[in-house]
Amino acid sequence: MLGLLLPRGCAGCDRPDETLCPACRDLFDRVIALPFPAAVTGYAYAGAVYGGNVRRAILAWKDHGDAECDREFAQCIVALARRALPIEGAVAHDGALLVVPAPSSASSLAERGRRHLMPLAKAIAAYYRSSGLDARVDPALRIAARVVDGKAVETAGADQRASRMGGRLTVRNRSLSRVAGRTVVIVDDIVTTGATMRACAAALETAGARVLAGLALAATPHYDSGPPAS
Repeated sequence: MLGLLLPRGCAGCDRPDETLCPACRDLFDRVIALPFPAAVTGYAYAGAVYGGNVRRAILAWKDHGDAECDREFAQCIVALARRALPIEGAVAHDGALLVVPAPSSASSLAERGRRHLMPLAKAIAAYYRSSGLDARVDPALRIAARVVDGKAVETAGADQRASRMGGRLTVRNRSLSRVAGRTVVIVDDIVTTGATMRACAAALETAGARVLAGLALAATPHYDSGPPAS
């Protein structure tokens, strides 16, 4: 009934009666390798180039309350994990894996009313569990107050965000024992300069974790180096 009264369009292109239409969904079917020296693999991976319909879809979901995209983007990030970080590459020495979403500031959480990356992190953990890994989600990271106030991640101003992030991202006290000694995959929505991924990795490594790789829905165009990986 709600769909009849308030018909929706694709989050990316506004095609009627679609959450994320097939054409826009295909835009997230890349494997873009991003240099990430802090990770064991040496890379973070993104599934799309951030711009156009990809940008519109992510911002509709992230900052404008389009939670119906949770399922669509969960499927996108799992497809990326399957191709970029297959089970054999994700197996830790003890068969365990921790999936840690990048944190949001307190102001962003209050404005959104939800931890938008949790559905993605849970989907990744479920994928690895289905293949026998002990994979769990822990929102282990926090940003100190007043670090990031802006809602949306944009390319402009990324250097300022990076400097504000430095030294302000830490592991929550209650998560310290769960993080120590664990193999971790970091999950984010958009990679711009890579500062957030690096800050996440630094905080997790300080707490004794082993960062395997990062996964993100999209990365800004300067990371794009070619056609989809197979």
